[in-house]
Amino acid sequence: MADLDAATLGTLLAQHPLGWWVAGMAAGALTAWACLAGLRAARQAGPPLRERVPVQAHWLMLVAMAACAGMLVLAGAAIAELAESGHPGGAWGALDDALAADLRAYADVAVLQWFAIATHLGDSWALAALTVLVTALLWWRGHRLLAMGWLVAMAGNGALTRILKALFERVRPEHVHGIAQADGYSFPSGHSSASMTAYAMLAYLATRLLPRSWHLPAALLAGAAVFTTGWSRVVLQVHYASDVLAGWLLAATWMACTVVVMESVSRWRGARASAAGKA
Repeated sequence: MADLDAATLGTLLAQHPLGWWVAGMAAGALTAWACLAGLRAARQAGPPLRERVPVQAHWLMLVAMAACAGMLVLAGAAIAELAESGHPGGAWGALDDALAADLRAYADVAVLQWFAIATHLGDSWALAALTVLVTALLWWRGHRLLAMGWLVAMAGNGALTRILKALFERVRPEHVHGIAQADGYSFPSGHSSASMTAYAMLAYLATRLLPRSWHLPAALLAGAAVFTTGWSRVVLQVHYASDVLAGWLLAATWMACTVVVMESVSRWRGARASAAGKA
């Protein structure tokens, strides 16, 4: 990405933040639909687990965890590359700087105020309260595996985000409009990673607990909410675009690992219960 290309793209994005928000929500919803379709296909593929492996195949969990470890390693390498590219002179660094500068020049006060409201979708206090509430509700209703998976997804993502922020120590872009304020390190975006984990996991829980007719609306809303939160951080100039992208990449990988393990445990338990019933 040449500097001229980055400057042109930055200007295009900065001059039409609302238009790109609508387009991004549509893209987020489409991505969520594709993920839902993939999850349904994975659940329906092949014969039941008990016909493929013995119930005593504890190694199934080891395989799932090994796959997750591999995904985390690949995601870590991609995030490190993104951080390196985000330095001045890098491809993402040029776009980050151009977009932040153009937003300072072009962003309307009313637009900033709107995104200052929308960004609360990723506030730590709100998602912390949601984490406690959903965990307690799932546990109370007897969905212990789902409760633990939800809690691990949220807490693990938060811990990984803090570790990466301390590791990369990227300074936030300048934001002097006074409408929104953020402190601490910038990379990756905590709002972006936490909101993706929370809303995508809620959509996943919907596929486990709610009638099929609810699955698609839940996925579409999750995709729109995830993009809205991430884009709001860029428009408000409290994060660079690469911060948001890194947050999404981290959350998507961690949540995918959580879902893989939860689905594997659920199938394994179902196989054990079926075998016990025939004994």
